[in-house]
Amino acid sequence: MLSFATVVYSKDFPLLELQALSFARFVDPDMVSSIHVIMNDCDEDTLRAKIEPLLASYGPLRSKVQVLGGDDLLLQPGQYARRSLSDRILIENRFRIPGIRRQGWRGSNGYRSQQVLKLGAARVAASENMVILDTKNVFLRSFDPTEFFADNGAARIAFIDVQSDYHRNWLVESLDALGASGADLNGLRTTTFATPFAMRRSLALALLDEINDRYGSVQALFGSRRRPSEFMLLNAFCLKSPDGYAQWFEDHAQCNIGLWPTYSPEEMASQLAMLDDPAALTLGLHNRALSLLPGDLRDRVFSELEDRGICTRPRAEEVLNRAATLTG
Repeated sequence: MLSFATVVYSKDFPLLELQALSFARFVDPDMVSSIHVIMNDCDEDTLRAKIEPLLASYGPLRSKVQVLGGDDLLLQPGQYARRSLSDRILIENRFRIPGIRRQGWRGSNGYRSQQVLKLGAARVAASENMVILDTKNVFLRSFDPTEFFADNGAARIAFIDVQSDYHRNWLVESLDALGASGADLNGLRTTTFATPFAMRRSLALALLDEINDRYGSVQALFGSRRRPSEFMLLNAFCLKSPDGYAQWFEDHAQCNIGLWPTYSPEEMASQLAMLDDPAALTLGLHNRALSLLPGDLRDRVFSELEDRGICTRPRAEEVLNRAATLTG
């Protein structure tokens, strides 16, 4: 059984409808333990009112879906070791402070609180095997749980070389945050840091326990001057353990397509050409990338969603255009 978690915020919530429709089209309810839609927003009441009408799109999976706020994952008894006065003021009550309030959970930086909530999702998952999604991820075909998890329980995910500066920095910061600085990174390969991201609940919970011991809470770590990332923290936890990755992750290639606003039209065209690959599992539609797509590529996206039975072209156009208007 699989548990899914999607973190949603006010700038990309329309895309949840397409993800939900793809769940209804391709995901067997019998292999799903839970689906959590986790709000990452300073104004959860308003966001919840926008999300609720979209939940019917999950179809036969609707009964497995629960919408949660950040407090449900971060501030319940047992979810933190301690809360300092500064944490209470600058993290939990940041939304009350003009000038530093942001759009994320309780006024935090949304990018960083999104990472906190992805790790915190392990606290509410209904099964050991989890898949973390972003709102932009749309399933393109049916799949079996064995595409995400091996028989021995290890999460199947692509491993990549540590080449980019930001990848290396995330990993170095994550190792340092867990007291494992100085590790030899030469020739090292880590899991990818893109969604969908399969992981075992027990791994995330063990990581969260260590973070709580060191920093009081995961939100305190991400609210500090340290700059780890959620998925590189999982890697760092594995790397510092005697058994390494073996019980937690297995290197396994997947075909997941992603459209990013930093991509050139040529790069976007190259990504969308992967739609011709029968192995293509998900399409990642970043909200800011949608507004930058050339007309012919937008047309390709609309057509694919209709041809695969996810939704009609007019419905896809309405959702994607609505998402594009929120990029300001």
